[in-house]
Amino acid sequence: MRKPGWVMRKPGWCVPVLLMAGCTAESLDPRPASPPAEGEPTTADVARLEDPMLTPAELTSSALTTAVLDATGAAAMGASAEARDVLAYAVGCALDTTQEISLTVGGITYTYGGGLGIAPEWTTSALSATKAAWVSACVVARSNQLSRLIWISMRGNQTGLRAAADERTDFQIEEGAFWGNAFVDLGPIAAYSCDGVDQSVDDSYADLPFRQCAQWDGVSGSNRSPCGMSFAGQCRNVCGTTTAPYAGCSFLGGATSSTVVTTFLAGMPQ
Repeated sequence: MRKPGWVMRKPGWCVPVLLMAGCTAESLDPRPASPPAEGEPTTADVARLEDPMLTPAELTSSALTTAVLDATGAAAMGASAEARDVLAYAVGCALDTTQEISLTVGGITYTYGGGLGIAPEWTTSALSATKAAWVSACVVARSNQLSRLIWISMRGNQTGLRAAADERTDFQIEEGAFWGNAFVDLGPIAAYSCDGVDQSVDDSYADLPFRQCAQWDGVSGSNRSPCGMSFAGQCRNVCGTTTAPYAGCSFLGGATSSTVVTTFLAGMPQ
């Protein structure tokens, strides 16, 4: 059993080697300072994550590649502060809770811990295009334009994204689904979303107002979400599956993606 998300989910965990330098402001540390308070999710063995900092705009600074994620590869992928933000979340998606990766940039060493275990082999071998697509979908799903901690359950047909029974009970509000590309050696950076059944009915309750990427921005003629992602519409209409977790999703009738991450928020649908 994995521990509750606040302990095991530590993307961007910074361990500086230079004590005088400390953990710089550019380093990402989205872990809560203490265990979840009363009323916050505490279910064990869940694939939820708290994501207060990564914005869709920051995805454009991605320097991720499918090359082996060793110290040298990680340093290349995290050469700038913005690129390290993306890398930290990618590591949290790809590696499992027993793994971490360190990189040294400008004399400071950063250590990022794993979480979901979508592609634990990344530390020893290059990622396949399929595994990179799963990591990309996970990173895209974790993006949010609002700097607010939100607990999410991420689900899909992939190891690390399979929800246990108690997680399905605690997280029942279907937000939407996400896919795209965060790897610069596989093409342009892209982020797509669609809205789930609960969000499409009423996006004003629970934590839905604080997650802005899986819905339409309301601008006439726009195909964007409020956070700037390419918005495809309702998931059940644009995906090959009509119920979550979704797969075979497409944007404006384009190529379909089988590597899709569906997100649920804590609580019960209205």
